[in-house]
Amino acid sequence: MTTTLALAARLREPDDAALVGALHRRTYRRTGVSDFFDLADALLDADSVQRALVPLDRPRLAAAVVLGRADEPLSAEEVAERLSAEPATAGIAVDTVVAALDDLTGLLLAHPGDGDPRRFTVYDAVTAQLAAWPDLGLPSPDELLHTPPPPALAPVPDTERRFTDRLAAERAFEAVTAVSELLAELAREGARRLQKGGLALPAIKRLAEALSVDAEIVPVALSAAERADLAAVDDGMWLPTDRAATWTHAPTPDRWRALAAAWLEALPDDVRALLALRSRAAWGESLREHVAWLHPAAVEEAQERVDAHTRLADWLGITAHQAPSTAGAALVEQGPEAATAAMAELFPAEVDRVYLQHDLTIVSPGPLAPEVETRLRGIADLESRALASTFRLSAASVDRALTAGETAEGIREFLSSISLTGLPQPLDYLVTDAAERHGRVRVREAEGADGVRSAVRSADATLLRTIQVDQALGSLRLAQGGDGELLSRFARDVVFWALSDARYPVVAEDAEGREVILRRQRVARARSASVEDRDAELVQRLRAAEAEAGDDTGERWLARQLDLAVRARSPIVIEVAMPDGRVVDYLLEPTGVGGGRLRGRDRAADIERTLPLSSVRGVRPAP
Repeated sequence: MTTTLALAARLREPDDAALVGALHRRTYRRTGVSDFFDLADALLDADSVQRALVPLDRPRLAAAVVLGRADEPLSAEEVAERLSAEPATAGIAVDTVVAALDDLTGLLLAHPGDGDPRRFTVYDAVTAQLAAWPDLGLPSPDELLHTPPPPALAPVPDTERRFTDRLAAERAFEAVTAVSELLAELAREGARRLQKGGLALPAIKRLAEALSVDAEIVPVALSAAERADLAAVDDGMWLPTDRAATWTHAPTPDRWRALAAAWLEALPDDVRALLALRSRAAWGESLREHVAWLHPAAVEEAQERVDAHTRLADWLGITAHQAPSTAGAALVEQGPEAATAAMAELFPAEVDRVYLQHDLTIVSPGPLAPEVETRLRGIADLESRALASTFRLSAASVDRALTAGETAEGIREFLSSISLTGLPQPLDYLVTDAAERHGRVRVREAEGADGVRSAVRSADATLLRTIQVDQALGSLRLAQGGDGELLSRFARDVVFWALSDARYPVVAEDAEGREVILRRQRVARARSASVEDRDAELVQRLRAAEAEAGDDTGERWLARQLDLAVRARSPIVIEVAMPDGRVVDYLLEPTGVGGGRLRGRDRAADIERTLPLSSVRGVRPAP
C-alpha cells in the first residue's frame, strides 16, 4: 500500500525546486496545511487527485491503472510489457512508458520505490479515484485498458496535395500580409484590451478595415502575432513589440517562418506528437475522434484545445481545408526551416519597382520587397492591399514623412529609384509644395503662469486661429498668448502629436528653437511584474516550521507518522531498538498510541504487541 505516510515522507525530502514545480501542476487546498502530513493529505484528497487525473492522456491513465493493480512496484519495462498486452496500448514503446511514469511521478500521483527509484507504484488514493470513475460517468479502469484507438487515417493523395499546396500558399501569404497590416495599425493606434480579454467591437471593426478582412479574422491575426512575440499588451493596450520592427523588414518567407515556428512551439507535447503521426492525413473530424479517445476524461476540453490550434494552422497555410500542405507536413516532421523551404517555392516573387502615376497613385506589380514597402508606407497611404498593392501620395502623407525625418530631396530620390515610369510632374509638385508648407506650425516647450507647458506659433495668423477653434483639438485647451502664439497646459510632445494627427504642417522645437524629430513610443515594453508564488511560499513556510522546531522535529515527525497510521489502519514497519543494541523491524497494524506506548497487531506472529515509543527509531510504510 502506498499511502499518505509515503507521500509525506517524500515531500519532506529537501529538493524544494522539484516540489514547488510539482505543486504548480496540482490544484489542492492550502488552508490548514501546517506540515508535510497536511500537505500530503491535501494532495491525496479525492478532489485534488481527480483534477490531476482528468487532463491526462490514455497512456498515462493506463500506466496508473497497471501500477495500481500490481502487488509490488514495477519498472518501466514491466509496465510496458503489461500495457503491450492491452488493446488500448498495444505495442507501446518503453520510451513512451518512461515519459508517462516521469509525468505521473512529477504530478505526485506515482511513487518511486523506496529501495529502487527505478520502480514505481501509485498512491492508494489514485487507484481508488480511478475505480470511482464509472460513478462519475467516466471510463472504468478496464475501459481505459481495453478500448482500442480509432483506425489510422488515410493519407491525402498526391493529386489533392498539389491543390492543397496552392491554396495553403495563398493563405500563408495573406496571413503574413494581415499580420503586417495589424502591426502597422497597432503602431499607429493601439487597441484597448477588455478586462475580460479580447478586443472591444470598435477596435475590431477598425482593425478589420485596416487589414481588409472580416471581423472574425482579427482575433486570429492577433493570436498569431502574440504567439510570435510581435504584439503584446502594455498598460491595457495591444501594441507591437520591439521584435515587430525586425520582423516587418524581413522577406516574406522569413516572416511566415516566424509565425509557423511560433504555432509549432505553442503546441502541447501530446498534440504535437499526434499531429506528427498524422502529418500526411487530414486533420478533420477523424482527428477529433482520436483526441476524444486519447483524453477520455476531458473530451470537450481536449477537442477545443486542438480545434484552436488547427484553426490557426488553416489560416497560416499549414493546412488547407484541414489537409496538411507539404510545408505543414514538413513543419511537424522536420521543423520550421524545412517548412519554409517548401513554402517559399510557392510564394510569388517580390518586386522592388513600382509604377508612379500622374493621379498620385503608386502601383506595385507584385508583392513589394519589405525594405521598399516599409519606406513607401512612411511616405504614402495604402489604398488597397493584394499581390498588386496601390498607394496614394497626398500632402498629408508627405507632411507625415517630413515630420518623421524625411527630406523633400530624399523622397524624390527614393521614388525615382523605385519607379518604372520616372517621376511624374504632379507628384514632384506635391512634394515641393508639402515641403514648403511643412513647419508653418511650430511647437516648443514653454513655462509660464497657470501651468503653461508648451506654445504653438505660426506666422500665418489665419492658420493659428483655425487651430484654436478646431474642435478636434479642444482637449488641448489652447489659449491666446503673445503675438502669433497659442499656449497649452499640456507637454510639447502631446500637443505636437495632436496637431500632427489633425494633419497640420507641424514641427517640434527644443528650448533653443532647433527642430527635433519626435517618434511615438508605440511599442509594448516588457515589464517585470512580481507574481506571488503561493506554492513556493508554502514550501518555505513548512521548511521554516521544521527548522524552528529544532530537536523536536524528529519526535514530532514520529508522532505524526504513528497518528496517521493509526487513523488509516495501514500496516507499517516499526524499527525498534532492543536492549542489546540491535534494531528489529516489526510489521504492525497499529491500533492506538497513548501513555508513551504504541499498540498494534503483529501480522507475522499474529499477536498484539505494545512497544515503548522511546525505543522506536523509525517508521516506514509496509511494502
